[in-house]
Amino acid sequence: MSATKSIHPDEKYKADKMGGRLFKVGLAAGAALLIISVILGATKGDHWRRFLYAYVVGWSFVFSIALGSLFFIISHHLTRAKWGIVLRRLAEFMAGTLPFLFVLGLVFVLPVLFGNKHLYFWTHDGLHDPKHPLWHHMHHKFGWLDPAFFAGRYVLYMAVYIGLARYFAKKSAEMDTAPDAAAAAAIADRLRVVAGPATVAFGFVTLFSITDLFMTLSPTWYSTIYSVNYFAGAMLATYCTLALLARVIQQNGKLVHSVTVEHYHDIGKYMFGWTFFWIYTAFSQFMLQWYGNIPEETIFYSYRMFSDWQYVSLALLVGQWAFPYLCLLSRWTKRILPLLMFFAAWQLVFHWVDLYWNVMPNAQWTMETTAHGVFNMGPLAGDPAKHTIGFHFLDITVWLALVGLFLAAVGKAMKGNLIPVKDPKLGECLAFENY
Repeated sequence: MSATKSIHPDEKYKADKMGGRLFKVGLAAGAALLIISVILGATKGDHWRRFLYAYVVGWSFVFSIALGSLFFIISHHLTRAKWGIVLRRLAEFMAGTLPFLFVLGLVFVLPVLFGNKHLYFWTHDGLHDPKHPLWHHMHHKFGWLDPAFFAGRYVLYMAVYIGLARYFAKKSAEMDTAPDAAAAAAIADRLRVVAGPATVAFGFVTLFSITDLFMTLSPTWYSTIYSVNYFAGAMLATYCTLALLARVIQQNGKLVHSVTVEHYHDIGKYMFGWTFFWIYTAFSQFMLQWYGNIPEETIFYSYRMFSDWQYVSLALLVGQWAFPYLCLLSRWTKRILPLLMFFAAWQLVFHWVDLYWNVMPNAQWTMETTAHGVFNMGPLAGDPAKHTIGFHFLDITVWLALVGLFLAAVGKAMKGNLIPVKDPKLGECLAFENY
């Protein structure tokens, strides 16, 4: 891109009271739905197990968007990407929710720390009995899967994410107040240098955090692709959210000249690309484990292929991949904004279905009688055909409650300029065109 443009003289790029309105609406909706969820959780009983599992699904959804937003920021600085500069500040607002999400995550981390044994099966006391059928699978993991160590790692992971998000947001804000173009360029150069090690740190922390928080819900199963697949879904959800958030902002009379159909077109390209990468990692995990035919690996799919979950698996295959993939192939699907917004919302819904499909089968634990006694075998045990979905309205209310609270946190972070007005490459971004 060699052509440049200046910010349109009539452009409104100040957040003004928009963030405050979003905060109030999100907080009201989120709090009301969370109260309903707590009531439903109390009536559901069973040591709040269903509430905690539904909460993990909902939290993983909003966390994935904040996580993807952080990578969007880092990768754009690292590569000096120009097309998305007008969207970068929106990503900074979404990544700015990480401190709040850290607090929300304590809702399921603290119960584990203080003795709740109904969410993560590895906290179950019976596993420490050498007579337990799963002892030989678990005894070497007890050092890592310790409640205090688990909580400590959670704090460490979130500290890294929050530190990165705040550093890049702070420097981006400093760029807006730079005294001249040279000072702004120096900040941009500094951010590019820092983005290198930040990418490495992000990769390692994401690998461990997703494994710890989600894959250990089924502690006898393992996969080296699981974190990558979650990351793919997170990036897809981030671009969908960016599209919807930018459109809402424009509907409120701001950024109407800066974010054009050309930028939405590129968002659509990335939605298409991450849809492909998501199915690539999902199929790679399935294919490698299924033909490997190791029971500790294939068990994950047995309970999702030969039980009621098979219908969710098929819906996910069509809804998260086939339908949007085929439709987003077209150039015009990406440039007709109502269509693009439809697919952004569609894929966010199926992103939640994907997370639900990953987490919820672990909610059913099975008792098994052996020669040594009756033992709790935890998730993914027993006859797959008897494994039911057990859907509850609570699953939806918790998810929407956390979405509302996430939007409130985005509104709280939405201050100052909605675009980095002194970014050295902003002119090229404003003149961006797709060919």
